[in-house]
Amino acid sequence: MKKINIAFIWHFHQPNYQQKPDSDFLLPWVRLHASKDYLDMLKKIDGFKNLKLNFNFSPILLDSLNEYSKGAKDLHLRLLVKDENKLSEEDKIYILNNYFDLNYKNMVLKNPYYTELYNRRSNALKLDVNMFSLSEYSDIMAIYTLLWIDETFRGEYVELNELFLKEKNYTLEDRKKIYVIQLDIIERILKEYKKYQDEGKIEISTSPCYHTILPLLDNLNNKEVKNKENLPVDFDGKKDAKEQIIRAIEKYEQYFERKPKGMWLSEQCVSKETIQMLEDNDFLWTVLDEGILSKTTGKEFIRDFEGNLENPFDLNINYKIRSNESVNILFADSFFANLLNFGYGSYDSKLAANDLYEKIKTIQSKLQNSPKDNHIITIAMDGENCWETYQNDGNDFLNTLYGLIDEDETLNTVLVSDFFEDEADKSEILNNLKSGSWINRNFDLWVGEPTKNVAWLYLSGVKKDFENYKNQKLQNIENLPDKEKVLNNIEKAYREILICEGSDWYWWYGEPNESKSDYIFDFLFRSHLMNVYEFLGIQIPEYLTLPLSVVTTKPLRNPISYISPSLVCDKEDKLNEWQNAGYIFIPDGPTSNISRLVKNIHFGYDDEYLYFRFELNKNSMKMFIENIENQIAIYFINELSGNFSSIRLVNKNENNVCPILKNQFSHELRFVFNSKYISRIFLNKAGEYNLWNQVSAKKSSIFYKDVIELKISFEDLEILPENKKHLAFCILDVTNELINEVYPQDVLITVLDDLRF
Repeated sequence: MKKINIAFIWHFHQPNYQQKPDSDFLLPWVRLHASKDYLDMLKKIDGFKNLKLNFNFSPILLDSLNEYSKGAKDLHLRLLVKDENKLSEEDKIYILNNYFDLNYKNMVLKNPYYTELYNRRSNALKLDVNMFSLSEYSDIMAIYTLLWIDETFRGEYVELNELFLKEKNYTLEDRKKIYVIQLDIIERILKEYKKYQDEGKIEISTSPCYHTILPLLDNLNNKEVKNKENLPVDFDGKKDAKEQIIRAIEKYEQYFERKPKGMWLSEQCVSKETIQMLEDNDFLWTVLDEGILSKTTGKEFIRDFEGNLENPFDLNINYKIRSNESVNILFADSFFANLLNFGYGSYDSKLAANDLYEKIKTIQSKLQNSPKDNHIITIAMDGENCWETYQNDGNDFLNTLYGLIDEDETLNTVLVSDFFEDEADKSEILNNLKSGSWINRNFDLWVGEPTKNVAWLYLSGVKKDFENYKNQKLQNIENLPDKEKVLNNIEKAYREILICEGSDWYWWYGEPNESKSDYIFDFLFRSHLMNVYEFLGIQIPEYLTLPLSVVTTKPLRNPISYISPSLVCDKEDKLNEWQNAGYIFIPDGPTSNISRLVKNIHFGYDDEYLYFRFELNKNSMKMFIENIENQIAIYFINELSGNFSSIRLVNKNENNVCPILKNQFSHELRFVFNSKYISRIFLNKAGEYNLWNQVSAKKSSIFYKDVIELKISFEDLEILPENKKHLAFCILDVTNELINEVYPQDVLITVLDDLRF
């Protein structure tokens, strides 16, 4: 059988969390991921004789790891090593708000005692610092930090194993020991990566220094940007784009003592001009998303219901834009990346690994008659954030997958540069290269949204002030008595501008992304802009002191009038039967094309029925995974009902519990479906003792073709039509018995009394 090459490329990145170069990190994610992901991902190689892996480190992450190894702290860490008897009320509030931020199923439930503390905190109706004793505050911090340390290290650190086994009653000395172990792991990371690279076991690539979107720096007003309102028209970032690459190379040489051959473009954002920048700096390769290849060639990659490519040839070869160009391009299989990121975590790890292996073998079998001798499957993805959804932090999955590949003599894991040393002259030539990213093939997640555009406007204004100051000073620099100090301050200020060009600020600003730390990202972005003026010794503009981020709520449109649709499940609604229905707005986010089951929800009612229409996301991974049973639940509160019960599901988003999930409900309606079929309606009624009892949905019906439409009888919900104003509901995606999505998230939808004209 013809051999197939496989390139695993694991990407590691964290943004700049420091307000100033020497200040504490405001968020702990570099330290926590360093003890959970980076080193153990590397050390897995030791268990396999032929395995070769590729890793990408963003330069800002390399600097952050270096800062921690030299003793830098973050706000979490300051409290971890503080005497619990000296905790202030403010400290305790911080602990309650931040020391429960981890995966419930795969991390919290590992420790029964911590689970008890976690549930006490999450079930509290209001924040009360007295809900825990001082000893419990100590335990919360200790156990939380321990749960972020990969269990594989328990075999290397005797004290760590003892601390895991202790379970409770952790002392200050225990917490200091935990930090010392974390610090030792962090200090080992870059040394071990350099060692493995020097031994030829891995290849390490780099990214633009502060993880900036190079095509946007090069041309912020390019044709990919749909909404240019408030976007600066005269923004010039071409010089900065080149500087981001130059500094990335310098950082790489600082830590790994050689020049990088590969560059992972931030968020795989590319343009022809970006490739030229890589060419100018002698890079050998880069990796892009398959969507860019489709956009460039005009050919979509067709997959069957299991996700297998009908024709894998075009995706599993290497490319160049011009034959005389040195930069080679791999296009990553986004289906594989999406499976690992959003699909496999919910399944048995060994079964999931075997499924991915079989999909690789399917590609191999389809390429046996290819005219090319060497094909390459590229699995390139984030290497740190998905493993929390897996059993045992992904160790079981990766060890099984690596083992299957390592033992298969017809599969060959490769270092990307080694592959191109052999294949560079055999690359297919693209006549063009379209611009875009790995998300929706465009730049919408970083520009074009109102708040994002204002952030670019802020940056543009600060850049102009910086350039004016620099040009003025440099004209007379030789005559300045403090020449060296001025040049040093100009360099410090310029570094702050480069930091503000990073992708993360624009990712979190505005719609559709949100996190519980949005206000911190806003504060950090504006702080770095203000640092420019502080380093230059000039007055800070007042507008930078005001928060840029705004609180947004997802709009909900109530029905305009009664509707009585015929439920023909026509996706286009050609009869306009739903035009007066209510509408739940679901913003299009970076992972919505992959993980979100529903795209749009309409609802309405007449005197007899409630009506629902679900437009499904046919691109969702859940529609492709074999044997999955997607499940929608509608929870009702009939205020006139006698009994109410709680939702009986595990909440997937443990750290963002929607307030409405704390309600108790009178009725629960569910239905199950996949890409081919739909079940009947299952209706349950709340009983005594917080239990649910199945009842018959005699007059309710469900239909499925292009969309799902159903009608629910008020009679089945045990409410008279004239009393329907006492009925409210919410809708949940409960696939795999997990609360994956909640619509809406803020308040229940109330059925209005009378909508007749």
